[in-house]
This record gives sequence, structure tokens and C-alpha cells, in this order.
Amino acid sequence: MKKLSLVIVSLIFVFVAPAALSQKKSKAEKVISVKTIQGRTIGFQMADYQHVDIRAKGGRHKSFFIFKPGLSYFLALHKNNQLTYTYEVADVKIPESDGITRVERLVNAKLGDLKFDSWWKDVNSKFTLEQLDNKYGPLVRKYELK
Repeated sequence: MKKLSLVIVSLIFVFVAPAALSQKKSKAEKVISVKTIQGRTIGFQMADYQHVDIRAKGGRHKSFFIFKPGLSYFLALHKNNQLTYTYEVADVKIPESDGITRVERLVNAKLGDLKFDSWWKDVNSKFTLEQLDNKYGPLVRKYELK
């Protein structure tokens, strides 16, 4: 019986552990660079993932993925203000693309000294996600680009 148990445990380490490790590696993300840009939020696009379109200083338009909860609320709330956006150029696994895809994803925004991360920590501690969606969701949907 001990030999059978040892064989089973050995097989698990030989076949299952490498598979689990390879899955971890495939989920890894690689940040290529972190950049900032100043501009104003134009609106939001909803597809498989949420995007925000901004008009940068100088009139250039940019579009970024939004993966962070609450970031679209902050952007919609300050839509008409000049913001500083921080974004990452990163290689990420997106299931719909069947592999690793290079994306530009927004990771922070700030208005003067008010940063999204601080604002989100504050409002998220006072309200449930449902309450926040009821309060800010209509504003995001109002600025949805058609």
C-alpha cells in the first residue's frame, strides 16, 4: 500500500505540478513601460472590456483599457477637467485574443493633488459596490460613446 501511495504522489509531482506551474507562467503579465499623459476624458466604450477615450493636450486622441474597479467612476466624475493619466504598456493574457496581447491600460488618474487611488480607497470604505454603481454608474453610461 505504501508503494502505491508513493507512486501516486510521484505521478502527481511529475504530471500535475509542471502543468500547474506552466499555467502560472502563462498568466504572468509583463509591464513594458509606465507613462503619463495629460488630457480630458471624452467618453467610454464598452465591448469585451471597458475603454476610455481621452483627448490629450495638443488634440491627439488616445484609448486605454480600464481594468481597475472604480476608475471609470473617477474619470466620469471629472470628465470636463484636465487630468494627468498614468498608463502601462503591458503584455497581458486576454482570453478572447488566444494568448498574450500588448495593451495600454489606464492604472491611475489625478486631478491636482487628488489621485484616483486615494479617492477610491475613501469612497470604497464608505459605500458598497452596489451603492457606488447606483451613484456613479449612470454618469459613466451617460458618457458612453456610440
